[in-house]
Amino acid sequence: MVKIVMLLTTDATNVSDGSSAIIAKSEEELQNLTNAMEKILDCAAHKLKDGLYMIVDRH
Repeated sequence: MVKIVMLLTTDATNVSDGSSAIIAKSEEELQNLTNAMEKILDCAAHKLKDGLYMIVDRH
């Protein structure tokens, strides 16, 4: 079973209240944060659309 760990975005309107999310200031910062969180959490990152990534745990 896959578990959604967090969302990373450049636009806060992409996530609902109560969601675990990190809001980046730029696309470059978003890429850096996504790569770091993917490695730190030992999870997979998936691009949902420009400016929005989902980190999922497949373990």
